[in-house]
Amino acid sequence: MSLPRFFMLTMAALAAATGILVSVAIRSSSRSILKVGEESRTARAAEVAATVDADLGLAERAIDDFERAFAEGLVDPHDLHSLERYLTTVLITTGGLTDLTFTAAILDSYDAAGDAVLAPAGREQISISRERNGAIRRRAIENGAAGSATDPTLHDTFRAAAHREARGQALWSDLAFSELDADLPTDRRRKTLTVQKAVVAHDRDGGKRFLGVLRAGILSESLDRIGTQPVADHHRVFLCDDRGRLITKVNPGDHYATLDGDGTPDPDGDVRVLASVLPPEMTETLKLAHDGIVGGRRIALAGVGYYATLVPVAPGRAQHWLVGIVVPERVYIGALASARDRLLVLLGLTMLVLAVVGVAGARVVGRGVKALVASTEDMRRFRFDPSPAASPFAEVRAALASVERAKTALRAMVKYVPVDLVRKLYDSGRDPVLGAELCEVSVMFTDIADFTTHAESLSPAALAQTLGRYLDVATRSVEAHGGTVDKFIGDALMVLWNVPSPTPQHPVAACRAALACASATSVLVRSEWWQMQGLSPWRTRFGIHCDRVLVGNFGAPARLNYTAMGDGVNLASRLEGLNKIYGTTILVSGDVREQVGEAFVLREVDRVAVKGKYRAVSIYELVGHAGDPVVEARRPALAVFERALHAAFARRFTDALEILTTSPALQDDGPTHELRRRLETWLRAPPPADWDGTWTATSK
Repeated sequence: MSLPRFFMLTMAALAAATGILVSVAIRSSSRSILKVGEESRTARAAEVAATVDADLGLAERAIDDFERAFAEGLVDPHDLHSLERYLTTVLITTGGLTDLTFTAAILDSYDAAGDAVLAPAGREQISISRERNGAIRRRAIENGAAGSATDPTLHDTFRAAAHREARGQALWSDLAFSELDADLPTDRRRKTLTVQKAVVAHDRDGGKRFLGVLRAGILSESLDRIGTQPVADHHRVFLCDDRGRLITKVNPGDHYATLDGDGTPDPDGDVRVLASVLPPEMTETLKLAHDGIVGGRRIALAGVGYYATLVPVAPGRAQHWLVGIVVPERVYIGALASARDRLLVLLGLTMLVLAVVGVAGARVVGRGVKALVASTEDMRRFRFDPSPAASPFAEVRAALASVERAKTALRAMVKYVPVDLVRKLYDSGRDPVLGAELCEVSVMFTDIADFTTHAESLSPAALAQTLGRYLDVATRSVEAHGGTVDKFIGDALMVLWNVPSPTPQHPVAACRAALACASATSVLVRSEWWQMQGLSPWRTRFGIHCDRVLVGNFGAPARLNYTAMGDGVNLASRLEGLNKIYGTTILVSGDVREQVGEAFVLREVDRVAVKGKYRAVSIYELVGHAGDPVVEARRPALAVFERALHAAFARRFTDALEILTTSPALQDDGPTHELRRRLETWLRAPPPADWDGTWTATSK
């Protein structure tokens, strides 16, 4: 069979088969897209639910911490002053809490209904609350008379938590207006939820003794942000209860009121939202909630389809709350239907043209196909060099040009995205999607010291050129040691090791890269070009940490960013910033110190709780490569500093100061100056008795 005839028969069969496949593919794609949309809505609702649960968990954690503090003897429940100090500290350090109240009483027994029968004496209460302006207010009741107006045990929250069946359980109230704002108008009163729990003491004989009830109140300000967030992606997110009443605002002008179960204003009802305007699709979704339907459902209104998802929120904490998400069906498949119609029309025209000119152009098409195959083969081999896109047929030229544009895009992409990631995506043949996994990585952050000062002395054009040379040197240094530049942050770099491709001994590689980058920067600022520009020297600071963090695609479905997230990433960034305090160049974490072994000379600098964290970490200065004569010559002086540091940790401040003062080699040393300053401060005002040497960083 000749190629022209074969071409015509093939095109006829292909036209029929393609039409069928397109129809099947469109239907299949519609189902897949709707399924992905449902999964996306469920995941998004779960994220909102997790956020609300985490916010509410602050109050329960405050109660749990109180029980642990009492069990360890840190708080005396019979000492109101001890209680006041502890509760005040917790309220100040825990954002979102409105009040903490401990009501003490002596339990005699339980009546037939399980209610607590209390002794007449010993009824006391200490309450610490936060005013709207942030001020802390304290109120105490000592020896309240039983049954009187001063009896703190008459409050419903105490009686409920002290009930026999409730012992050991955290009991949550529903959303309510704060009692602290009782004198304010309704639209200005804060909305709170409270949790209360009976506190018991464990006797030596194994028995339990009732001490009282601790109640914690938490603000619901985060709820207002859920319903009124922008809906640019057409997804409406809100909170409601299982009676179909709104908990979050839908419009900025909505207001809160007390409503009964049917949503009618009632002074004795629950605090819920009265919406000024409620879209029909949301009305139908609230009906689903009222009928006890959760999960995903399709809603049809006047021939327009919507998809709604309802997911429970914080079971055991929130009172039968649900996260609701509503989105028009067209968001998912509207573009697909339009694309289907356009594709079918284009397919018919293309087949007609090809059938008419196919015989004459079969050979030319064959040559064009061969060129196209060769070009795509180059791409498969990751060769993106330009190739000529010559052919008398526009379709073939367009295909070849499309491949060339793809090559151009890939050539450009490797300048923005790590080349290993581009290769991985290309080889997979799949579109990247949102998702991440826990990976062991080394993270490095860099920053130019006094960059603002340097930048202010340069014109915009000169700054761009100078910064470009610096970043080129820095990038080459880290990539030469297996690092992947995750992103540029102004003058700073975030660099990852061990992703997207494995890096053997990645902590060692990160340390080598930092030293190489510092050396390359030093060479750059001494170069002839730098001197001719009249530029002042630049110095780079580094922070390195290794940890298991989330690595993957983050962002919006239409705009992804391959990066790493987690506490380990934040710690590396904080380490870089700490260089400013100690006058150092490279700081690494204790985890890095453990993994690099004896490959480098490192000096222990401090034990620090970085900003936003309570757990202390040991930090080390990366001095240089082990075996370097210049670096090795510093070992004795570094050992003297570490001896002084450990003496300070042991509260031997005078000895530590004497060690530093009598060592001439440490006189111009940044960490020494900082430690000497702290020693002088501690000698004047010693730290608390339970101080373990940790210094808390108050800034980034």
